[in-house]
Amino acid sequence: MPRPNFTWKSAAKLALALVILGFVGRQFYRDLNHPDSATLHFRWPWAVLAGFLYLSALSFSAWFWRSVLKGLGQRPGWFHPFRAYFLGHLGKYVPGKAWALLLRGSLVKPDGVPLGLAILTSFYEVLTTMATGALVAICIFLLIPPQVTGLGWHPLYTALLLVGLLGAPLLPGVFNFLLRRLSNRFPGIVGTELPPLRNITLLRGIAATACGWGMLGMSVWSMLQAVLPEPPPLTFEFWAQCTAANALAYVAGFLAVFMPSGVGVREYFLLTLLAFAGPEPLTEPLIAVAVLLLRVTWTVSELTLAGLFMLIRRGAPNVPNTREMTPSRIGDPGEEGRSG
Repeated sequence: MPRPNFTWKSAAKLALALVILGFVGRQFYRDLNHPDSATLHFRWPWAVLAGFLYLSALSFSAWFWRSVLKGLGQRPGWFHPFRAYFLGHLGKYVPGKAWALLLRGSLVKPDGVPLGLAILTSFYEVLTTMATGALVAICIFLLIPPQVTGLGWHPLYTALLLVGLLGAPLLPGVFNFLLRRLSNRFPGIVGTELPPLRNITLLRGIAATACGWGMLGMSVWSMLQAVLPEPPPLTFEFWAQCTAANALAYVAGFLAVFMPSGVGVREYFLLTLLAFAGPEPLTEPLIAVAVLLLRVTWTVSELTLAGLFMLIRRGAPNVPNTREMTPSRIGDPGEEGRSG
């Protein structure tokens, strides 16, 4: 009788999602109906820059995913991994995170990467990006304590908890163990004769994705420039605070697996953590507008780039894949060599 269990489980997830959206929507409704919320003067060039910075930030994670594939003996080009990465983001708008990984893994097949390995490395990249976001937030909160009054728990403790939840599978020893088990059990799906993932690959990923989080902080600042009547200047402290606030809100939204793309959860955390940007009560509704417009701008940017990638197609590269170069084949001259 699996169907009733599935139905009740789905209904519970839907109910929880609706409750969260209702709570967040009520908060934003109160902010947006503030008497002074009509003083918005939108500057669209800054919003365009926010979208460009967002896509540029994601490119660091796409580069890291390709680096992980190369570290595991694959030979991907540049086009298909980046195309698969950005098209895979369309899957996050469906409840559950697995659709994004499955879509990404299926789109990198032209480079000869096994589907199972592509999905596993995609998961590894996502966890690295999210764990790095929490680490970035921790480092910034230690240097610049957050000015938050709406959360019942200190953001630093939240970031530490997120690192603990996301960090363990990233250790190369743990990942290599899981990879060996899966490759032995499902060689046709994951691949065989895979080299171990090295520590340097993880360190490169942390460095690359940290740069991406920094650019996302710039994107948040750019949207505040587009909305606030007196935009704050770009200082190191303000940029760092934007980066930490967005990183913690983004990772919290990611862990809300029942919410497509973390909608609602991310906005609630970001609105609360951006209180430093407008300490005056008159600017609070404008910050709410900036948070909502940031979601819209990032989504439109993703869909636009995904649409361009859907129009561009390339055939499989004419290069061998290392998973086919097993020890029994390396050095084998083949029929032509023996006949010669």
